[in-house]
Amino acid sequence: MSPLLSRVAVAVAACASLSSAALPGAAMAQGDASRSAGESSRRYLAAGSELDWVALRAPAAGEQMGVIAAGEIDRVRAAARGHEAPAQAPLEGAPPPRSPRPGWQDAPLAGAARGRAPLGVRGSDGRCECATVVGDAAAERVAALYAQTTFTVGDELARVRLLHLRLRCSDGVVAYLNGREVARRSVARESGPMALAVRAGGSEWESFYIPAAGLLRRGQNRLAIEVRPSTTARSPSLDLELEARSGARIVRGPIVQWSGPGAAVISFDTDLPAGASVEYAVGPDGSSRAVRSAGGAPAVHHRVELRPLPADGAVRYRVVSGGDATPERIFHTAPAPGDVIRFAVYGDTRGGHAVHTSIVEALLAEAPDFVVVTGDMVLRGSDEGDWQRFFQVAAELLARVPVYPAIGNHDMGRTGDEQRDMAEIFGLPVARDRPDWGHWYSFDVAGLHFAMLDSNAYGSEEQLAWLRADLAAARRAGARAIFAAVHDGPYSRGPHGGNQTARERYAPVLVENGAVLLFSGHDHLYQRGEMGGLRYIVTGGGGAPLYPVRCGERGTPRCAVDDGAAFAASEHHYVIATVQRDYLQVCARRPDRTPLEKCVRYKLGRK
Repeated sequence: MSPLLSRVAVAVAACASLSSAALPGAAMAQGDASRSAGESSRRYLAAGSELDWVALRAPAAGEQMGVIAAGEIDRVRAAARGHEAPAQAPLEGAPPPRSPRPGWQDAPLAGAARGRAPLGVRGSDGRCECATVVGDAAAERVAALYAQTTFTVGDELARVRLLHLRLRCSDGVVAYLNGREVARRSVARESGPMALAVRAGGSEWESFYIPAAGLLRRGQNRLAIEVRPSTTARSPSLDLELEARSGARIVRGPIVQWSGPGAAVISFDTDLPAGASVEYAVGPDGSSRAVRSAGGAPAVHHRVELRPLPADGAVRYRVVSGGDATPERIFHTAPAPGDVIRFAVYGDTRGGHAVHTSIVEALLAEAPDFVVVTGDMVLRGSDEGDWQRFFQVAAELLARVPVYPAIGNHDMGRTGDEQRDMAEIFGLPVARDRPDWGHWYSFDVAGLHFAMLDSNAYGSEEQLAWLRADLAAARRAGARAIFAAVHDGPYSRGPHGGNQTARERYAPVLVENGAVLLFSGHDHLYQRGEMGGLRYIVTGGGGAPLYPVRCGERGTPRCAVDDGAAFAASEHHYVIATVQRDYLQVCARRPDRTPLEKCVRYKLGRK
């Protein structure tokens, strides 16, 4: 059996069963069954609980704008007469009488109604995705929503170390427990009662992990929530859950952050500062066993390096932190230079969780050596709930295969204006001392060199200079093949139409240095072509709503930009690339693993 087929067979077997030859320590279990018997939790509030609520109402936006416009006319007239008109109130206006009194966070909410969550506002279409209607958008604007509920704490008080608060709301939120603030998202601290949230939020649940010391009291406790919309055109909504835990848990990961021929890095997060370690075994029978500690003081972000490891070998491992342990999993170290190697590429998952889940399942069966993502992993990079859902959907893939993302515009914020530290989120090997810092980087696997570009920073002269130097260095080092990936690529027959800067400034550098293939996303479709010596694939079908092929096809207009496209399709998909000794085979597949088109071969080496 070839090394490649051996890796596929082992990976498929790992998906089916991980019960034999368990690692040292307690027997391995699956899912929540891996929690230690000594670690306990208690659910205080479940989704759909009854809440006391007050809606802070305001005139519809159109009416407020009319009042402000009239005020401005009075101001102009007064100035013409040499008089001074009184200053007008801002759009948010004065708080109406239903605004909660100071101290409402730890006292019964005066004048409150009661209803089951989720709370929401009926839209102009007459519908509300809620159990309790708190307003009607056709008649009024709900400027803020205040909600409360109580729960009882008993003898478990002494054991509670952490509170896990889950919220699904729009858009900004502040949470209080017994009058003390415990969570805040997108609401400025000095904002008035009618102020808007700083930014829009998504529809995903977001988890807040709150150290419980000094927060709870025996008997009745009060949880208070304040929700603000981000614009006058949006309305607040709310649902929540609250759970108490007596010990730390692993809440993100494990993630195979990097895997080389003789080493690997495993990263993961815990909800409380804790010590942690990775137990692992190598060898055909798993007889060579070891434990590596995260080391240092208790922390919530953990990074553990495993070495030495065999090249192109299977590693069985699990992560342990206090009383918590993950299920056992398997990853492979990278093949040796010159060996057959397979990698997968997909992108633009955003909120398409069902499709993304199917692609993850397909990739686990494909067993690639690593995965490249062409960006837009989430809808709003500024929304932590979106990231939590992404890592939840991709959890098994991330635990078995290194994933290298190119950064999309949505990953930095919905319009690219939110400066997220993507290097921290994914542990990317970027240089933080760059004068014009961006999220571009490169990596090498089995003699392949990948340059990962940041299309949000196309205007950076430093990124362009870095690309030239990086590719030249890869050529001098004898790279077996050079690839590149970016979110917004030079060519596309979708609505975005390709990026002019990428065509004019970046594509020539890739061609000059003999890049075999450029992968991009941004437009939610599949496209393959070659232009000006640059072979490219647009793979943006990872789950986001599909875009039509807008030009160059039967029944569509001629494309404004000559792109040399050989095939284009508006379908969800992923790409599998297999690098042999002297050629590359690329296969585009639908989430059910059926072919999107026939596999294509590319010759390696400079043309």
